[in-house]
Amino acid sequence: MLKTINTITKYTIMLCAISLSVLSLYTAFFGTFETMIQRTLHLSLVSVIALFKYPLISNKKLPLLEFLTNIMLAILMVMGNVYMVFNWENLYINPFMTSVGIVIGICTIAVLLEITRRTVGLALVIISFVFLLYTYFGNSISGFLSHRGYGIERILVHIYAGTEGIFGIPLGVCATVVIIFILFGSFIDIAGASNVFLDLSMAMMGTKRGAAAKVAIFSSGLMGMLSGSPAANVATTGAITIPMMKKSGVAPYVAGAIEATASSGGYKTPPIMGAAAFIMAQAIGVSYFDICVAATLPAFFHYFGLYFMVDFYAGTIGMKGEKSENLPRFFPVLKKGFIFIIPIAVLIILLVLRYTAMYACAYSLLLLWIIGLFTKNLSFEKVIYALKVSGERMIMISIPCATAGIILGVLTLTGVGMKLSDIISFVAGNSLFLTLVCIMVISIILGMGLPPIVSYIVLAALEAPVLVSMGIEPIAAHLFIFYYCTLSLLTPPICTTAFTAASIAEAPPMRTGFESVRFGIVLFTLPYLFVYTPSLLMHGTIYEILMVIIIAAAGVFSLAIAAQGFFLTRLKFFERSLFAAASILIFWPNSVVIASGILLFVALIIFEKKQTGKTNIQYA
Repeated sequence: MLKTINTITKYTIMLCAISLSVLSLYTAFFGTFETMIQRTLHLSLVSVIALFKYPLISNKKLPLLEFLTNIMLAILMVMGNVYMVFNWENLYINPFMTSVGIVIGICTIAVLLEITRRTVGLALVIISFVFLLYTYFGNSISGFLSHRGYGIERILVHIYAGTEGIFGIPLGVCATVVIIFILFGSFIDIAGASNVFLDLSMAMMGTKRGAAAKVAIFSSGLMGMLSGSPAANVATTGAITIPMMKKSGVAPYVAGAIEATASSGGYKTPPIMGAAAFIMAQAIGVSYFDICVAATLPAFFHYFGLYFMVDFYAGTIGMKGEKSENLPRFFPVLKKGFIFIIPIAVLIILLVLRYTAMYACAYSLLLLWIIGLFTKNLSFEKVIYALKVSGERMIMISIPCATAGIILGVLTLTGVGMKLSDIISFVAGNSLFLTLVCIMVISIILGMGLPPIVSYIVLAALEAPVLVSMGIEPIAAHLFIFYYCTLSLLTPPICTTAFTAASIAEAPPMRTGFESVRFGIVLFTLPYLFVYTPSLLMHGTIYEILMVIIIAAAGVFSLAIAAQGFFLTRLKFFERSLFAAASILIFWPNSVVIASGILLFVALIIFEKKQTGKTNIQYA
């Protein structure tokens, strides 16, 4: 009996995952279905995959009961989605639900919350449930959070039966654009790109000090720009780079922290960023290419800062590079990996030419298939596996987005979002800096309990209008929120990427998390810089962009020295303090203060060179 249940479960997951991928590819090439049909089909398939992939309870003592429960929940979810397909237009015109519709709507929300509990965790379920209770009982609350209260039917019409809630823009973006990019990343990875990128990183960085850690940075960065998934980066490149780092003398918790920090960049690195970037484009009303352009320099400085953090760490423990004869040769590896460079280049070119993100990715994927067919890098088995993996990867994206729709629906229905924005404005007054600090703290706290995409969706609705009203460019406002929401991947007590890396490194999870914060210290400062200096987002003249690159490079470099306490030799406390002060001055939004910070930084560099008696420094 157990064997039969496992077999049925396995093939159900495979069939639904492949169907989801194939369906998404069809709509990418031949046009999407009507809005609600596209979204309900997507959510139905993802829900069934999640129900059968993630157990009801961790200890399966009653497999038959769980199997039957999953079937029942799957039927309820599909039934709820089918009901929406046939009734959403009528409900839009005449927002009154029958008794049957109310029952179906309640069951659909309940099943969605159960799937969320299994996949994402209890925190998002509790928050969503509290928001639903607030919508119903809001008229019983005194004070500024009070509202007139809404009945069950009105709540269901808004949250379940329309495009303001569960079936809103976040799920719509997942069902159209995000899954195509996930497919592209899965196919290029399964075709062998991760191995090629790892060899390229070894060829470029292998002879440098801290070689193993620098290989982790480059390989994770290259894979991150294609997968957009920090967890996938850690699981693939981390399984190789973390043991390499440990073998070279890096402490296990440091190895895990370096890999986690490098992999977290996948959420922010073009051309394939995390799902939130596509939602951001929809929310702001710009093209995905504009988001990619704006995110390019911040992503570069993420890895720039991490590189020198690793370099200075390697200096403190006396790490050396490998001998060149033991490393892969650069040009032979590049020749081998050329088949992966072509589709990536085509994707970037099509985005530059302002084709839609879905169109650009779909035809880049088609080119990858053609190349893979002739080079035999994509066998039939690999194609099927990539389709299956892509469908399964959508669970951790689509389910949180659908559940976040509940929270967004409550915010728009009750108007509490505007009230919370008013609180931030009241606390911070007219000070932009205090407003940014308040938003940073809220983003980090909320991000600790929720997936980055959910915390971004919710906080963008609440906080982005506050920043825009203070004169901040919309892209800068959204990226500021996005950056701090993604810090939940590294920031204890809940830092999933750091914990995943810690498990591979066999290191203490919390210690790895705190070390990840230290290695990712640049991420805590960059958002302020691009809010006050939008030229870091490629907005401005060439002169302004070049100047901000110099300023950012000096500030990040100085911050890395202060954080590691090493430059040419180990630094004394007062020297570290001066480098820290220089970085603060360089990032300060005042040209006179910035100039004084750069002068201090240059003076410190000259002083340190004289102290050590060295005439040149080699880091590359």
